[in-house]
Amino acid sequence: MGLASVERDWIAIARDLAVALAVAAVAFVLSYENGGFDGTTRAYAAISAWWLLGVGAALGIGVGRTQIHRLALWSLGLFAAFAVWTLISIEWAPDAERTFSEFDLVSLYVVVLALAILLGRMASGFVVVSGMALALAAVAGVALVSRLFPSTFGVKPSTILYSLNNRLSFPLGYWNGLGIEVALAYPLLFAIMTSRRSRVVSALAALPLPILAADMYLTSSRGSFVAAGVAILVYLVLAPNRWTALVAGVVAAAAGAVSVATLHPRRALASGDMANPVAVQQGHHTALVIGIACFVCPIVWFGLMQLRDRVPTPPRRAGQALAGLFVVLAVLAFVLAHPVRRFEDFKSNPTYGGTDMTFIEQHLLSSAGSGRWQFWSVAITEFRAHPLNGGGAGSWEYWWLEHGRLPIFTQYAHSLYLEALAELGIVGLLLIAGAVLVLAVGVVRSALVLRSAEISAAAAAAIAFFAAGAYDWVWQLAGISVVGLGLAGFALGALPSGRLRVRSRAGVLRPAVALIAVAAIIPQVVVIGADLHLENSYAAVNADSPARATSEALAAKALEPWASTPYLQLGQIAEGEGRYDAARQWLTEAISRSKLDWQLWATAAAIDTDRGRIAAARHELHVARQLYRNPTNPLTSSALG
Repeated sequence: MGLASVERDWIAIARDLAVALAVAAVAFVLSYENGGFDGTTRAYAAISAWWLLGVGAALGIGVGRTQIHRLALWSLGLFAAFAVWTLISIEWAPDAERTFSEFDLVSLYVVVLALAILLGRMASGFVVVSGMALALAAVAGVALVSRLFPSTFGVKPSTILYSLNNRLSFPLGYWNGLGIEVALAYPLLFAIMTSRRSRVVSALAALPLPILAADMYLTSSRGSFVAAGVAILVYLVLAPNRWTALVAGVVAAAAGAVSVATLHPRRALASGDMANPVAVQQGHHTALVIGIACFVCPIVWFGLMQLRDRVPTPPRRAGQALAGLFVVLAVLAFVLAHPVRRFEDFKSNPTYGGTDMTFIEQHLLSSAGSGRWQFWSVAITEFRAHPLNGGGAGSWEYWWLEHGRLPIFTQYAHSLYLEALAELGIVGLLLIAGAVLVLAVGVVRSALVLRSAEISAAAAAAIAFFAAGAYDWVWQLAGISVVGLGLAGFALGALPSGRLRVRSRAGVLRPAVALIAVAAIIPQVVVIGADLHLENSYAAVNADSPARATSEALAAKALEPWASTPYLQLGQIAEGEGRYDAARQWLTEAISRSKLDWQLWATAAAIDTDRGRIAAARHELHVARQLYRNPTNPLTSSALG
């Protein structure tokens, strides 16, 4: 009997370790692959997730004794409805290819939320939170090493954004995305640090604290500090062991201060000019200091935990007084910050330079919105033009190029909710806002009912993620969104329903879910297949094999007949062969599928110029200029004479 008990314990440990490592691997790999921004990466992730859900449904995995809580079901249902509405918008969207891509993205998030809800019923909070914390700590560590030792990963300029590469972006490819993602690690690490399961594990959870702050500073991301503040504040409110969590926050603040104080005077390193030998030397010195801080933090926390049982918990009134003091200080700081002036600064477009401060220092201390006010204002104008259903998923970039007057190129409105309002109208906003609201209520209730530090941490990170979605385009980065939605779903799944058993309904639900999973995989396969054929076509063009290039492009067209990209490729192949009439016909097909894409009109103008159709070329160039009125327009008035 004793041996059987030991064997069961070892099996349980192996199972928990496998779950933690699986969670960590998924989050880390998606983040490392350019933040999961690439459509093919997201499609592979979605296929894997839907396949897992379908197989699980077919085998009856996840069918427990109680129903999933109705808040979890409502949230999942609203996210699914948002995905369906996104797909329906293909009927009026200007670019069906982009709309389909947006649908695939939301489809991934729906299945991640569903799997996380099921995981919340089967795995312990400590296991899942530890796995996610491990992933975020690994991302933070890789990011910092890539700056301090630039040859380690062979870091290349971002393939998402090609400017401001002085801001730490690797491996996500977007500085604000990286900063916000590592900020979500704070409540997860606090939950492990305050856990009584293992003093050694609790101490080790303090090790990444200096790295998180260093990353946030080097990204120069004000949004990451906002996300960290929201995550920590929500965790302190929800956590059952608030005093211990507060001490953990103090240790994190001290560790962060050491990192920032180390980086602040090393301007060559902070500027990202790693070709400069001075910056490389500063990176090595910084690595030594932060490495020592990472070694000291666990020792300090271990010592503090030794004192935890010896120091009496302060009375409730002390906590209330401290909370009141924080509120007073926050109000005072808000008043002294001159909010009206800050709001005016936020609406303006900042300029940097002219001081002795580095870009990072100027940006972090600035209250300018970096164009967000203009992005949001243009989103409102698109909504007013199409109040009920919006301009269609993926349409905001076209609207910005035509109506935006700020010399900034961007594909996204830097707000999940305003972009949904612009592209999907009031219906889309109600669906996504309703889903997030129900989700937030559910995770908070789960944390309060279960009184679990791990569930509180998951809830805090999820709320911080959706708060960040209000002022940045983290929704488009699957690596971050999987973390936020995964933790939210886990907290929702852990919430007990206490209602009827589901086994009586399993006979209907299981095959239905399996069929939905199979159907959801098909669009992802289409995207992967079309992308592979297009990549082969591009490679064939470079290899001077036009016949193969044409064949591959035709295969991509067959898979995605609604997409303009295969037709554009066919047109460019024909143009390269001197078949200008055929090239123009292919461009006509491409334009019919994406009428607001100025690049297609400009390409058509170039082809008509080669055909000697100057009048047609002038008209097409005029249309291209009308669609791209933004000051960043590369089309000059002297083009075509």
